[in-house]
Amino acid sequence: MFLSSPIGGLVRSSLAGLTLAILLTSGLGCGDSDAPTGEQSQTNGATAATGDAGAGGAGAPGECVAGDNKPCTSFTTPTGTKIPLGEYGAIMDFNVGKGFENVVQSGDQPNSTMCTLFSAIFGEDPKLTTQLLETNRNGMTLDFALYTVYRPANWKAGETYPVITWGNGTCAQPEGYGALLRYVASAGYVVIAANSRWVGAGSPAPMLRALDFAAAANADPASPYYQKLDLTKVGAMGHSQGGGATVTASADPRVLSVIIFNSATRDVAKPYLVSSGDADIASFTAESMAAGVAASAVPAAGLYYHNPAGMGAIKGHLVLMLTPDRVIGSTLAWWQMTLRKDPASREWFDGPSCKLCNQAADFEFSQHML
Repeated sequence: MFLSSPIGGLVRSSLAGLTLAILLTSGLGCGDSDAPTGEQSQTNGATAATGDAGAGGAGAPGECVAGDNKPCTSFTTPTGTKIPLGEYGAIMDFNVGKGFENVVQSGDQPNSTMCTLFSAIFGEDPKLTTQLLETNRNGMTLDFALYTVYRPANWKAGETYPVITWGNGTCAQPEGYGALLRYVASAGYVVIAANSRWVGAGSPAPMLRALDFAAAANADPASPYYQKLDLTKVGAMGHSQGGGATVTASADPRVLSVIIFNSATRDVAKPYLVSSGDADIASFTAESMAAGVAASAVPAAGLYYHNPAGMGAIKGHLVLMLTPDRVIGSTLAWWQMTLRKDPASREWFDGPSCKLCNQAADFEFSQHML
């Protein structure tokens, strides 16, 4: 999936690593969304927040920014776009999943300069790049062998929640996608993100290993996730290298549906939503995306974004990190439609009131067999 050594090889590998969330901390606004250090305890590798106080986040209670591990009712991007969260709120449990560790790849080893060198190809603000590559934040040191879980801040009695496994892009970390992953969690989902910045490598695959962890935690009375996960409703999504890993994960019988950001448009085993756009290193066009969707053997939809934010020549590769408010609405609607069979969410993608149709100034939409 990617070349792990010379940086030049990484650059030439189109889907290998262009997922760096380099501008993750620089989101600008506009999009398809309706916007519909506390005490920690560890049990079986799952970290459960037991208090409302969290590291970082100088705003009012419930207002979160990247790195906060407290309950959130809204998330504000570093450029000030405030995204209201859903009825469940969201919280991040970091460095969980002991017993289900992934192999730490060479680019995540101490003193590796691979991601620092790799980030330079994006031509973005060095201060933002440095902030992104910092793996110690708010007293938390990311363990690349483990996982970060985004889940409802408020479990509701008797409810269980669909599970989505997430794959980072090359050199990106889960919090690079913190707005998106919290937004999905706040609608009543549990998103498990391998901390690895190289999810296309390793065996077993980190995205599928995350589902093994979910099953074990759901069956373990000592786990805070005990009997809270609905493992009959499982999805997979990822960005760039993580999108490629998602295509692979789509063949797993546990996975029912997938979302692929900036990686592929066809040859996916399960119903899928794919997105790309202008100035993406993957070099898709609206026409090629529509053709890939139309050729799919399974139900599929495509979003091709115009006018991406950012400074670099390949800024379109980073839409979901630079402008997460452009993608959160369609992302959640896809999961509601495919995992929960919600008829109202289908109206985003199909029918006379199709929400994503006829928006060509902002993005072009295609669908097949929905």
